Amino acid sequence: MLLGALAISLARAQEYGLDSREPIGAYLNNAMPSYDGEFEFPATLSATGAFSDVVNVVPAPGLIPYAPNSPLWSDSALKNRWVAVPNDGPPYDAGEQINFVPTGEWTFPNGTVFVKEFDLIVNEQTQEKKRLETRLLVRDANGAVYGVTYKWRDDNSDADLLPGALNEDIPVVQADGTTRIQTWSYPGRGFDGCLFCHNQPASYVLGLKTHQLNGTFTYPSTGRTDNQLRTMNHLGMFTPALNEADIPNYLQAVHVEDPSYPIQTRMRSWLDSNCSQCHRPGGFGPGYDGRFYTPFDQQGIVNVYLKFRDLEGSLIYQRDDALDATKMPPLAKNMVHEAAMEVMRQFVASPLEVLSVYLSQDTTHLAVRFNSVVDPASATDLSHYSLDQGATISSAVIGSNPDTVILSVSPLVADQSYTLTVNDVLDTAPSANTIWPGSQFVFSAVFPPSPSPNWLADVSTRVLVGAGDNAVIAGFIAKGGPEKRIMVRAIGPSLVDKGITGELIDPTLELYDANSNLIATNDNWADNYNAQEITDTGIAPTSPNEAVILMKLPSTNDGAAYTAVMRGANDTVGVGLLEVYDLDAGTGPDLLNISTRAFVDVGDAVLIGGTIVQGTQAQTVIARAIGPSLDVPNPLADPTLELRDENGGLLLSNDNWRSDQEQEIIDSMLQPENDSEAAIVTTLMPGPYTAIVRGANGGTGVGLVEIYALN
Repeated sequence: MLLGALAISLARAQEYGLDSREPIGAYLNNAMPSYDGEFEFPATLSATGAFSDVVNVVPAPGLIPYAPNSPLWSDSALKNRWVAVPNDGPPYDAGEQINFVPTGEWTFPNGTVFVKEFDLIVNEQTQEKKRLETRLLVRDANGAVYGVTYKWRDDNSDADLLPGALNEDIPVVQADGTTRIQTWSYPGRGFDGCLFCHNQPASYVLGLKTHQLNGTFTYPSTGRTDNQLRTMNHLGMFTPALNEADIPNYLQAVHVEDPSYPIQTRMRSWLDSNCSQCHRPGGFGPGYDGRFYTPFDQQGIVNVYLKFRDLEGSLIYQRDDALDATKMPPLAKNMVHEAAMEVMRQFVASPLEVLSVYLSQDTTHLAVRFNSVVDPASATDLSHYSLDQGATISSAVIGSNPDTVILSVSPLVADQSYTLTVNDVLDTAPSANTIWPGSQFVFSAVFPPSPSPNWLADVSTRVLVGAGDNAVIAGFIAKGGPEKRIMVRAIGPSLVDKGITGELIDPTLELYDANSNLIATNDNWADNYNAQEITDTGIAPTSPNEAVILMKLPSTNDGAAYTAVMRGANDTVGVGLLEVYDLDAGTGPDLLNISTRAFVDVGDAVLIGGTIVQGTQAQTVIARAIGPSLDVPNPLADPTLELRDENGGLLLSNDNWRSDQEQEIIDSMLQPENDSEAAIVTTLMPGPYTAIVRGANGGTGVGLVEIYALN
């Protein structure tokens, strides 16, 4: 019984999508002319013979369905496709077969007809569809093509031949119940329509090629799913015939909206299907080669038409994202393919990068640290790395940390400067990011510096977040150059897990520099282009509604100041937590302080600042509670300050700063301006601490809590 079931299972696993193809004459049994002008085109779709049942869109015998892996964007239309390769049944000769090549353009027998039917969802709530048109592209007797368009009647009884291009405004009920008008462009027959894309440099036929059909398809007539190349080969459609074992080795384009493939592959697949018909050697669109099978570094795209973290300077993006006179493609486009633009934005953002390169063990090993956990297969591929000055690389292995690769290299000269070039390394995001092509990192052949004996790894504030001017405003300083890698978090919903009530439901973040220039924003952290980098820190928020900004900020020896603002989306209010994390692990510039201004209420709505001291030695800090000296409406008249350990134990407290530690506070040069303000100077061992600001005698008002590292 088990063996029988296994045999049936194996047989089914080996089934092809279709068992055979039916005979069909050239030009749909000569219903279509062998060249444009031989005789009149059929006036209706039913007269072409493309469908045995026009009303139900049932293809005629001999038409083989197919679907490219990466379809051309057609203003969100749904499409069905068939190809009729003329034949009179097996055995097939070359005139009845497609000339197959693993890479490049296939050629088709004269008389081959390609059929494409277009539908549009006109009610997003019910998924009601409207039949728009059916296009026929005919391989003519001269080896070129012509195209005709049949526009469906409103009752779907048939479709009528269009004499030329036509625009139609179609109402579409959207998911929210509102109606928008979508313009649909029916193409003309000449170079202002079908032949603009189906042109001679592109070999006329666009969707049928190896990398586009090297993918699975479920065949409607059998319900079977199979690789399209495998099924077409089984049907005798190729010359030469394929060896099925070679199919997995062929290139494979992917759908731009398929998140299981790397961002770079998704983007390149989309450029191939939407741009390469013109953008190719000898094509109508000069500048770059959009073909998927051209190696990426030879396409002329990177750093010319798509620029590293520069959307405004990325011409491909700007034109593909446009609907004005600059739009690409320049015809039959009335909607931007937003999903593709999001993928292109992700590629340009290029979040994966090298953070540092140092000697490891000796001068024959380098530790290359990335800002994210790297994919082991791509990160240990030797061909993805090169060094200048004749230095060679003999091996690449993942280090003790999954974001670090250890390269074995020829002996380097200590203290000498080198350039490491990295290509094709991936992170571990579900749709993986690839390091920017040709990324270069200049480094000195030195060992990594020892971490600081103490540093503030995290500074944070928990407070009631109000609306409008009562948003939470936090300042921090990065001192030492040239860059500081930090992560700012705005936490709200997950505070419930800490027993906090009245939490901020949807916090948002803004980050400003010392000149009040907005440099970053975020609402929901997973929407960041570097969401995988955030995840790999191990401190990503647990709620998708919480906000994060992770970036490298310019830092100076005098200290570079930044301001983070936490608000509630749509002016909502509640208790929120604003945190700034030092991600440099005690190396590089210091994170000196956090200063947070917010409304101080009573109970759980007091102002709570926190910090974590890390390292091996104690850290001296000053904590301040400011109120009367703030130039704001309703300042907190008499702030008090408590400093507590991780268990909530009270370490020190102060009401008016001159009452305790006056001289120590003055010596810090950070004494408050008003005698009613509070301050504490103390030395803290490594660990977490909390500073709590309240109003004396239950007072309320706008207050400021600050924690500074004193070095």
